[in-house]
Amino acid sequence: MTAFEDVKRVLASVAALALFALNDVRMFHMLPTTADPGNGRTHALSLQLFGDFQTVYATIFDLAVRWGLMGLILAACVWAVAETLQPAQAKNTGKRS
Repeated sequence: MTAFEDVKRVLASVAALALFALNDVRMFHMLPTTADPGNGRTHALSLQLFGDFQTVYATIFDLAVRWGLMGLILAACVWAVAETLQPAQAKNTGKRS
């Protein structure tokens, strides 16, 4: 059971990063390359996928999803680091007493 608990921190970080990457692939292939103010696609994003650069136009929702996934990655990585360092701190305090 302990091995699974150690792995889930890393898997959570990798899964969050994979979601962000999949969202970028979706945006690269599905969003228009010209602005469409009628549909709210006015925010230009420069994306790169396998060396191919493309400017796409996104809505506020697309930007919110992108930044939300970035926040998820950051939170998962901070959680993984905090949980990894926590047992080391507990072991060090146990030796002192």
